[in-house]
Amino acid sequence: MRECIIKREERDDLDIVRLDGALDSYSFQRLETTLNQLRETNRNRVILDCGSLDYISSAALGALIGFARRARENNGDMKLVNLSPKIYNIVELLGFHKILEIHSNLDEAIGKFQG
Repeated sequence: MRECIIKREERDDLDIVRLDGALDSYSFQRLETTLNQLRETNRNRVILDCGSLDYISSAALGALIGFARRARENNGDMKLVNLSPKIYNIVELLGFHKILEIHSNLDEAIGKFQG
């Protein structure tokens, strides 16, 4: 598996976090650190771009749900975009598509944040 590369981009009051590689229990700790830093600075509107994500563990998905819930409690949210069919199938199989907001592309997710 490829190591997960995490890149963050700020757009006004939104943060776009791009994932490239495999999000397993090891690499998720780095993503969790990034998300916690955002939360600590009151940046609770996050788009997770999964377009280059090859793999995601169920534990990582569970932790994303926790972050999304905390973000919602602070007038924010987390939206997932660009999921490959393979990643979407994992999300759907676990029933997480009912909890996490999923969009087909970045512009769509940005639009949902804007109203």
